[in-house]
Amino acid sequence: MKVAPITKNESERLQALYRYHIMDTDFEKEFDELIQLASHICETPISLMSMVAEERQWFKAKVGMEARETPREVAFCAHAIHDEDLFIINDATQDDRFHDNPLVTGKHEIQFYAGMPLTTPDGFNLGTLCVMDKKPRNLNEQQKHALKTLASQVIAQLELRVKVKMLDQEKESIARKNRAITDSIRYAQRIQSAMQPPQTFMDNFFEGLFVLNQPKDIIGGDFYWMTEVDNKKVIVVADCTGHGVPGAMMSMLGNSLLRDIVDKKQITDPEKILSQLDIEITKTLNQTSGENRDGMDMSVLTIDSLQNTITFGGANHKMVYIQNGETFIISGDRCGIGGNQARNKKTGDLTFTSYTLDISEGDIPTFYLFTDGFRDQFGGKENRKFSLSRLATLLNTNHQKPFEEQHQILTDTIKSWRVEAQELQTDDILLLGFRPRSIPSQQQNMTTNQNIIAANA
Repeated sequence: MKVAPITKNESERLQALYRYHIMDTDFEKEFDELIQLASHICETPISLMSMVAEERQWFKAKVGMEARETPREVAFCAHAIHDEDLFIINDATQDDRFHDNPLVTGKHEIQFYAGMPLTTPDGFNLGTLCVMDKKPRNLNEQQKHALKTLASQVIAQLELRVKVKMLDQEKESIARKNRAITDSIRYAQRIQSAMQPPQTFMDNFFEGLFVLNQPKDIIGGDFYWMTEVDNKKVIVVADCTGHGVPGAMMSMLGNSLLRDIVDKKQITDPEKILSQLDIEITKTLNQTSGENRDGMDMSVLTIDSLQNTITFGGANHKMVYIQNGETFIISGDRCGIGGNQARNKKTGDLTFTSYTLDISEGDIPTFYLFTDGFRDQFGGKENRKFSLSRLATLLNTNHQKPFEEQHQILTDTIKSWRVEAQELQTDDILLLGFRPRSIPSQQQNMTTNQNIIAANA
């Protein structure tokens, strides 16, 4: 018996073999069917998918052979892997290399062998797809072609396994990274939430209050902020550029700058707060010389307990308030904060205006500050924006109800609006509804201005 020599590239060949992680694995339908087809086409009782390792040949799939492996030294396949084409032994009993081989002289009585090397795309022969018979014979051209084609399919299946495994590994890697990112974002959400006014603080501001805050992502660019300076309560609702992490970073910047402007510098006039915030954001983000255009739209409301007034200023924001059953919409200025807006040619600054209401004991108005996420949400039967007019009507209809109930109605309404058109949430949503605590009676006077629009609900 002549033992097949070791291949010239044996070390690299074995590395290629183990790269597929197929040795000593269970039977698989994909390979079993290919082997059965080979046996059927070639009309042989035995067919094998043989992998040649260091000291053994191991069968991933087999028909007509009881053993799962044999020593490499007796393997016909150990000879076949030296060829690039079909390796055929018509009658092993007449071949000097195999006539005394145990597979020929023993119980298997192999006489005919035809093996096509299983060649990887990079040129290594892992083993063979082979057929065997217990009598001398040959294959016709169609059978030879079929055996070569089936061997190519075996390699295709092995390559597919590798690619699937790589995809699974990449998928798991991406999943791990996503979990890490999500965990970080959720932690950022805790930080962002911690910077919002505590409930006990807000309870001192208002007779009633609700906050509808629905970020498009886990964290968002809409935020609200409150403080009190010299008996003046300042309420801010802001919509920053972007969603998710970019929006949240802008909200943190806005929050920090507001503390400096209002708490430290004690600026409480809405128009001055907006103007100063614009200056600081423009400076912080180097927007006069750089390409950054991030900014925010904002509502600022100042409640003066001594003067019995409420003053509103808006940067691309409106305010709705309802009094004596009437809905009033106050429009802010048509410019945002930051973003390199068109500015005063002399000073280089933006100028904002504010609108003041005198209020006294009696029918205290209910106020609503909001970003554009609610009114701009697409939905409904015709898949249109919710709109400001529809929002104002909804607020008027429910403004006398408890604030918790108003919150639920608004939440359910915007959800139903989206679902009806099968739309996803398109923007961060923030809406504050509140009624200030009663202020000592004084003759009520409302400052008239062209930006106040009255409409019967």
